[in-house]
Amino acid sequence: MEETPEAKPEQERTETSGENIRAHGAKPNPDDPSIEAAERNLNALQAAAQAAGAHGSIYVPEGTYYIGRRGAQYEPFNRIGVDEDMPPGISICGAGPEASELAITERLQAGSHPVQTGFRYMDDVDHGTVVVRDIRLNGNYENLPDLRGAGGGSRCIKVGGDGDLHLSNAHIRGWYQEAILGRDVLRTVNRCTFEDNAIADHNYSDGGHVGHHITTHASTGNPLKVTNSRFIDCSGSAIDVRFNAGKISVRNCYVTGTGANFCKLSAASLLDVRRVFHRANTPSLEAKLDDIPGHEFDGRQFIQRIASRADTPPTVRLNDVVTTNMTDYALQCRIDEMTIEGDMIAITKTNIREDDEVIRDRDSGWFSDIDIGRLSVHECNGKVFDLNSSNGTIRTLARNNNQGGLGNTADLTVETDAKGQAPFEPSVPSPSAVGINTASHSVVWR
Repeated sequence: MEETPEAKPEQERTETSGENIRAHGAKPNPDDPSIEAAERNLNALQAAAQAAGAHGSIYVPEGTYYIGRRGAQYEPFNRIGVDEDMPPGISICGAGPEASELAITERLQAGSHPVQTGFRYMDDVDHGTVVVRDIRLNGNYENLPDLRGAGGGSRCIKVGGDGDLHLSNAHIRGWYQEAILGRDVLRTVNRCTFEDNAIADHNYSDGGHVGHHITTHASTGNPLKVTNSRFIDCSGSAIDVRFNAGKISVRNCYVTGTGANFCKLSAASLLDVRRVFHRANTPSLEAKLDDIPGHEFDGRQFIQRIASRADTPPTVRLNDVVTTNMTDYALQCRIDEMTIEGDMIAITKTNIREDDEVIRDRDSGWFSDIDIGRLSVHECNGKVFDLNSSNGTIRTLARNNNQGGLGNTADLTVETDAKGQAPFEPSVPSPSAVGINTASHSVVWR
């Protein structure tokens, strides 16, 4: 099987760089005392960006800085590429995600400020290379009003225009909707932690809406590489692939609490997942999401192809992957074609709520040319397969303690059906080995 090359660091930064926001009037306000203090910090942030100039950097020193603005607003707080806010291509750097924090103030009303997105990289602008590193960006959803009911919401970063966005050692938590709407500008995510995103979107919509940690439109020639990162609790997916035929690589990551699934795959030519642990349903996620009958986004699936928004059918490549604790199935193709290949895949404890099957095709969808070396399926409350027109080969299937047996395999060949064999043990990281502050220095990825 063809290897996807690992991302390599081109440059290391250990020095402080960028225009210091304190030099422009920012002061830590960790208790979020007033809208005036939040507005002062926002003004300082924008003044630092203006001083840094196009494609410059702002530096957030140690402290917690709440930001906000008085007066009615239906725009993100910081529009990057708009003269009166920030020039194009601004990078954001801190002293570390446990030292430097930018957060959204709770001192605002939803009616006057329904959109509380942190940073919007504007359309029709060339932003060049942008780096967000060594910082905590906090959406503060727990203390905000019903933004959705007012017609708004919040994202941490919403990207438009042209350029290359790199995230390194950043803690992105507590945003109403997607944490990062990266489109085809988001290039790398390394040693980051995403936490508690899109919880409010679910709760304030009575389960009618969910959001994701990362949404990507990676296009041909513009791949997205997610490495060494930690994902914790989200109403939707860790990765939502919406449009275009790009390649997405997820390596050495630990993912827990995905309300919908690990990946919602509506596009892409390749989703390459290696050395990844995924647990869908967790007590932590259930505690944060409102219990809304019929809208239980508390750990449904692993990967689902539910729409077709690219001309190229995707290939899903899985190597050294564990996925567990799903309330529904693990893998589904419901529309068009999807290829699965890989080795050393372990699926356990699926169908907790829906006792149907673990791997299935539906409607007009099918898995084509399945090519899997070793797959284990254990302790699942459903049969292993329900396939209608899928085909391919699994060389070794280890299975035990599944309700319903092997199920319908269609044109799939299982060369060795090792019923009763113990689960395989893929090589995956521990939660402490990935996410923020797990490197001895910050790395800027190119």
